[in-house]
Amino acid sequence: MVGLKLLSLLLAPLAAIAHEAANSHGGQFVLTPSSGFSIDTLLADPHKYDEKNAHVKHFSGGDTLAYVTPWNNHGYDVVKQFKGKFDFVSPVWYYVERGSNGEFVLNGGHDVDRGWMDEVRDIVDNRKVGKIVPRFQFRGWTREHLQEFVKSPQEAGKLAHMISHEVEKQAFDGVVLECGYPSFFATFLQKLSVELHQINRVLISVLPPVRDDVSKEIMSPDAFKVLAQFVDRFSLMSYDYSSGSYAGGPSSPIDWIEDNIEHLTNEQNRHQLLVGINMFGMAYQQGETPQPKVMNSVIELLREMHEQGSSLDLVWDKEAEEHWVAISEDDGLTEGPTVWFPTPKYIKNRIHLAEDWGVGLSLWEVGQGLDSFYDAF
Repeated sequence: MVGLKLLSLLLAPLAAIAHEAANSHGGQFVLTPSSGFSIDTLLADPHKYDEKNAHVKHFSGGDTLAYVTPWNNHGYDVVKQFKGKFDFVSPVWYYVERGSNGEFVLNGGHDVDRGWMDEVRDIVDNRKVGKIVPRFQFRGWTREHLQEFVKSPQEAGKLAHMISHEVEKQAFDGVVLECGYPSFFATFLQKLSVELHQINRVLISVLPPVRDDVSKEIMSPDAFKVLAQFVDRFSLMSYDYSSGSYAGGPSSPIDWIEDNIEHLTNEQNRHQLLVGINMFGMAYQQGETPQPKVMNSVIELLREMHEQGSSLDLVWDKEAEEHWVAISEDDGLTEGPTVWFPTPKYIKNRIHLAEDWGVGLSLWEVGQGLDSFYDAF
């Protein structure tokens, strides 16, 4: 029997709401004016990229997974423009839901685009790139659905077979499975792994980040070690760190990423972890709900404020290793939003961290970023 407390924890990552910021992350932020990078630099030509090397993968730490979504459809072009850089591409197409009688329902097959899949897949430098691994996300499950599923190997086997059949029918290369904490679903994941491996497909599991003692207990090193025996890769959601706080803060403090790598992995399974990098910014304004911002929106906001003569001081947080800017209205008195967002320096620092640890990367999501970002990968 799964306890109510554990079920509440299990449901939380499925709720599609902002994560709660961790209060245990060390210290106050250490701020310094950004050197070598300015608002003018960012606004000059944010979409300029190295066309000659667009298909060359520079990142040497491991595999790179790129998510694309129907609601930011520029991502569909990004993974073609930079196809050599992405080992796996995960279109956010499928939802695993429950019907009126509790039966499993796979919704999303109507989004499948075979022509696009053929354009994304390729052989670059003798490597197979652009392997299509659509995301399958549990959605709308009740507490009772989850409780019954966790304790029923028969139901786990039924859903595993249904997903595997869809993968084979649509000629996918595997799946990305998002179901909350995967340690709660070990039986299902093992059955799905067997089904997929029998047809030479891969299983990638989305992994919520560890933030406190409770999440560290749920996703312990031992739990990760067990799951790593049958899950091929883990896509770590190492972003949204401060999005549950109205005061704002960094999206992905670099020492928090390192804490997750150290806590979860060992030398044998570390290569299976794909560290998440956000391609979007977050805007915080007093009294308002934090708002995610695609980078085109961030650029438009900064350009508008810049042209109006507003004060725009780009700041580098040395502890989090992340840029932010506080925007004041042109009267100099009215406080505008504070925006934290990825920049080339932010991205390169996380790439270097991943290379040092021998882990891969997962990018959420490439339709939200600037084309200039992808040179680094």
